[in-house]
Amino acid sequence: MALPKLNDSPKYEVVVPSMKTKVRFRPYLVKEEKVLMMAMEAQETKKALSAIVDTIDACVHDDLDTRKLTTFDVEYLFTQIRSKSVGETSQVHVPCDKCESPIELTIPLSEINVDVPEDLSNTVKLTDDITLQLKWPTYTELLEMDMDVEDIGETFKMISKCIEYVQTPEENINLKDESEEEIQAFIDQLTTEQFGYLREWIEQMPRLEHKVDLHCTQCGHKEERILAGINNFF
Repeated sequence: MALPKLNDSPKYEVVVPSMKTKVRFRPYLVKEEKVLMMAMEAQETKKALSAIVDTIDACVHDDLDTRKLTTFDVEYLFTQIRSKSVGETSQVHVPCDKCESPIELTIPLSEINVDVPEDLSNTVKLTDDITLQLKWPTYTELLEMDMDVEDIGETFKMISKCIEYVQTPEENINLKDESEEEIQAFIDQLTTEQFGYLREWIEQMPRLEHKVDLHCTQCGHKEERILAGINNFF
C-alpha cells in the first residue's frame, strides 16, 4: 500500500515584485530544508543562493521561470516562503552604532517590503545618437559571475548584465548577440560621466528593506535604521 502524499498543495499567494504577478506557493518541506541547511553549513555563498533558488522552484506551483527572477524577486519570494515554513518572525542581532553591542530584534517577515519604482526609466542617453536600454540583472546571471549579490558596489562586474540593448539611429543592438569581450570593450569606452549615469541607475535597484527602532540596553543609544538585504533578516 502506497503512503499518502502530504503538504503538496499550494496554500498561499505572493506577488513577484518585478513582474507584478501573483503566484501560489506552499511552505518548504523537510526535503528542501535539509538541502538549505547543508548549503548554509557549507558557508559557501554560491551554494546557499543556489539552494534558495531551488527552494523557490520547488515551492511555487505556478509557471515561473526562476532563471528570469531578479535578485530582489528571489530574496523577497524566499522570505515569504520561509515565513510560512518556519515562522512569521525572525530573531536577528544588529550591532549598536555607538558601542557595537549586539541588539536583539524580532523581525516580522510579512512586513519586509520591496519597493519597485514606478517612474524609473529603463533608458540612459549616452550621446545624442546612442541610448542604452537597461534591465535589472537576474540572480542566475550574478551567480554565474561569482558575485556577492549583496554588494551593490560591485558596479563594474554588474554593469554588463544590466545593458539589454544599445540603440543607435541605424539599429537596435541586442547584447545577447555580442561577446563578453565586445561588451567590455564598449563599456571601457565610456567617459566617467557616462558611467556615472549607469552607476546611478544600478544604485536604485530595489531590495528588501525594513525600518526598525533600535535601543541599546548597554549604552542607551537610540536610533532609527533601515535594514536592507536578505542577510540582515536571518
